[in-house]
Amino acid sequence: MKIDERCIRQTEAEMARLKNSLSEAFGKRGGSPSARAAWKAAAEDFNRYESPLFALWSDEARDGILQGKGAWREGAMRYLALSPRFHRSGYLRDRLCHLLKRCELSGNEREELRGILLETLVRRPSTGRFRHDCQLAARWADDAFIARVRELVTRKDGWTRGRAQRMLDVVEQRKRLRSKES
Repeated sequence: MKIDERCIRQTEAEMARLKNSLSEAFGKRGGSPSARAAWKAAAEDFNRYESPLFALWSDEARDGILQGKGAWREGAMRYLALSPRFHRSGYLRDRLCHLLKRCELSGNEREELRGILLETLVRRPSTGRFRHDCQLAARWADDAFIARVRELVTRKDGWTRGRAQRMLDVVEQRKRLRSKES
């Protein structure tokens, strides 16, 4: 199955439903044997859930993202753009950032990724660890991207300003290291 927005949003919704069901059953688990059985059943349902999106954890996806084969890289970019929220979604986002940092992107992919990273600066709250976004930005930043991040550093919104400054610091640090190596 192709990892598209519909797949990502369905996974997000189903994981939220399963988590709510589990939380509700957990609160009632001590009331009776049937409540305890309902809690166990909810936990099993939560742990048993499979989504095509979870294939992004696979070795095949890793290789596909790194080599640009199939729709894996496109699915990874879409995942970063949508930044879904569900159990372990931040860990998956971190993994995808790490993989995209290691691969060779086409000019269009680089441009798309820079746009996604600019959107993450104003997204609140974020998923995953922001340092991975910063490292990815440092790998693929160009002058236009750096100028856009500098604009965001001047915003009144402290959240955006702070995140933009952190990203800019990492990008500029990498730029300085590259110039020293040359």
